[in-house]
Amino acid sequence: MSIDELKKKFFVDEDALKVRLEPIISKALLQCRIDKNGQVLITNRNLSGKDQLKLVLAARAIASQLDPSVKAEVTTVEIGKYTGLPQNQIRARGKDATQEKFAESPKRGVYRAFVHRIEDFLDDIAAKEKLKTKT
Repeated sequence: MSIDELKKKFFVDEDALKVRLEPIISKALLQCRIDKNGQVLITNRNLSGKDQLKLVLAARAIASQLDPSVKAEVTTVEIGKYTGLPQNQIRARGKDATQEKFAESPKRGVYRAFVHRIEDFLDDIAAKEKLKTKT
């Protein structure tokens, strides 16, 4: 097989990436919404502080894939605004998220989710919710 043929098979177009985002967005919609300015509204208030932080990071990462004007990076101040969590808890939960390899901190006070970890996280939230309704 020639290099051009391999290249055509290996590279996907942007539409294929957008299609992959559709199920992730559907799962995120069960937990939150986001406005054009990147403000995250968490609709599931039964989440732990760590899950709220991770959800904010996930929502912004998804939004940044759909609209380049929305930054994937989220500051601790923004997380506090969207979750109501105190700054010391945000920093602690942010450290947890980075240690779990869910997110990275490109600079102090700023976090960004790894896109490839978001779907599993959203599935975990849904599973926790299902368990709560059974008990």
